Amino acid sequence: MQFKHSVMALGAIGTLMLFGGQSAGAVSADTEKKDKPSSSKTKEAKKIIVTVKAGDTLEAIAKKNKTTYVRLFNANKDIVNPDQIDVGEKVRVPATKEKLQDRFSKLSVAAAPTSQPVAASTYQQPAIQPSSIGSSASIGASSIGNTYYKGYCTWHVKNMRPDLPNMLGDGGSWVANAAAQGLATGSEPRVGAVAEQPGHVAYVTAVNKQNNTVTLSEMNYVGFDVISTRTAPASQFTYIY
Repeated sequence: MQFKHSVMALGAIGTLMLFGGQSAGAVSADTEKKDKPSSSKTKEAKKIIVTVKAGDTLEAIAKKNKTTYVRLFNANKDIVNPDQIDVGEKVRVPATKEKLQDRFSKLSVAAAPTSQPVAASTYQQPAIQPSSIGSSASIGASSIGNTYYKGYCTWHVKNMRPDLPNMLGDGGSWVANAAAQGLATGSEPRVGAVAEQPGHVAYVTAVNKQNNTVTLSEMNYVGFDVISTRTAPASQFTYIY
């Protein structure tokens, strides 16, 4: 009889252990389920990083990602000059509702015109010919000063064409932005015009119609903060007059 009761007691203990183990397993699985983040939250937390390619501009990247040039600049503290981004650089696209520090509004103060000479160079700035640059001279107060960063192509061209507005974007977006503001643009080269190609702007000092070339004055083409001249096929550029 004692043996029989012992067998029954062992059976009861085994049953409790069996159900107890299952219960513990269920709690553990439930805990893992609660701890696992939902897919919607994971998507919200996912960062969008764009790698700059040749010909890219901050404005073009903004349009592709349904945001603005200003928000991209505000979100990326490593970008010192919104008119100059480099191939291979990483640009973070901020979330739509993300609050950002307003760096852009301080840009014009930080980039106040310098009183230093343009550069150590024997190059003489040619006089701007109003007849060759169309109606750009009527832009007004937006053209006062030079808020581009010294050493870049945009800074040099703004010095050569002080009648043009500030904040036309980086080299490569000037023609589109100028046209949007009602300025004359086109594919015909003219002396005194701004010549633009992907990622770069220059100033036209001469036009040779016989061989369809232009002579350019430019900065940051052969080296940073260096003014240089070159002759290139006119068809490689679009122009602001």
